[in-house]
Amino acid sequence: MKEQLIEAAQPYVLTIVTALIGLLATIATSALKKAQQKATEYYVSNTSVKDREFLHKVGVEAVAYAESVFKDFEGDKKLQEAIDYVIGRLRVMGINVTEQEIRAVIEKAVQDYNANAKKSA
Repeated sequence: MKEQLIEAAQPYVLTIVTALIGLLATIATSALKKAQQKATEYYVSNTSVKDREFLHKVGVEAVAYAESVFKDFEGDKKLQEAIDYVIGRLRVMGINVTEQEIRAVIEKAVQDYNANAKKSA
């Protein structure tokens, strides 16, 4: 009788154990997914700050380059040359930003450049 009871309960016990293993796997997967999201958010925010600093430095370089090499050209040509310079540098570094962001950095660098030029004069 005892053996019959054990044999009858065995499929239920296996089902319960399988369900518990599935539940634990789901919980572990969920925890790993949350940890991955937090790590990704940290990486993106940290990289973004470094990328912005690099973008600013490249913008300053681009303005200096355009002002010295293309000094005889009008503003639009200089701007385009500066944008092309920044795009080339960022491509090498694997940094992707919009042309609007690049233009904003260059415009800021031009303002700084002009302010420093007035102080020097």
